[in-house]
Amino acid sequence: MLKNGRPYYLPQLSAPYTIVLQKLDDEGINYETLQLHPSDDDGIEPSQKVVYGDEMENVNNDDTNPIWLAGDEKTSICDGHHRYIKALLDNVPILAIKLKMNFMDACRVLNKIQDIYEYEQARGMEEVEMQDPINSENQIDSGVSQSEFLASLEEDNLNVQTEAPSVNQQSIVGYRKDPIKENSVVGNFFMLKPIDGYDKYQIDFDNLLDTNSLGITYKDGQQPVEILAKSWFPHINFEKLSEQYKTPSINLKNKAIAKKASNMGYDGVKYGDTLIQGLK
Repeated sequence: MLKNGRPYYLPQLSAPYTIVLQKLDDEGINYETLQLHPSDDDGIEPSQKVVYGDEMENVNNDDTNPIWLAGDEKTSICDGHHRYIKALLDNVPILAIKLKMNFMDACRVLNKIQDIYEYEQARGMEEVEMQDPINSENQIDSGVSQSEFLASLEEDNLNVQTEAPSVNQQSIVGYRKDPIKENSVVGNFFMLKPIDGYDKYQIDFDNLLDTNSLGITYKDGQQPVEILAKSWFPHINFEKLSEQYKTPSINLKNKAIAKKASNMGYDGVKYGDTLIQGLK
């Protein structure tokens, strides 16, 4: 089965490679670090048939972006086809990490590490409270309440067209490591893929927003909340607001999305095929 021209089981790592290496160490998986030159006869075989020229322009081949290899009798690329081809075209060496295990097991391990990384990123957004340390719980800056902040976002984006709510009842299985937070103002995040050690939840939605219906797609390394915030609040400089309100910009974006989705009548947001945000 192919997904965007690639086998569905191939990893798409956006986790920093140092985190991936730490997870491999934690699981006792052996690997070796290699400095390869793609023009050499190194016996490396691609595992997908298609690469995209428009994505090649944004490829960054440095020592923080290795390609990931595995294999027994032959060495195949698990992740990093565009980086490999870019190195070949530029005639430059590239950093590679080879897992000392068979190819399919390596793909499963790397996919698991990526899934856990994405969950931990989403979990981090639940942890931060949007408030100034000096002010009360309902304040994010002197005299500015959360509701006033979110209302100001809507005023600045009145001309932005958003989809009217439509009834979309769904029952979805999600996976989560931490207990449900009943009163979380940003909701609770769940992975859509099973992960060892994560609890399984059956989540019933009365009206779920699937971002696929908005024409939104996510590429490697893109944080889903970032993409939806850019679509819904294109005129807002969240980074500047982050400095003003002394809170991470991703937290402001997440809270703005949660409030807007709830006001539109949605009780959850589904980001592609990896992440779901329950708002009820």
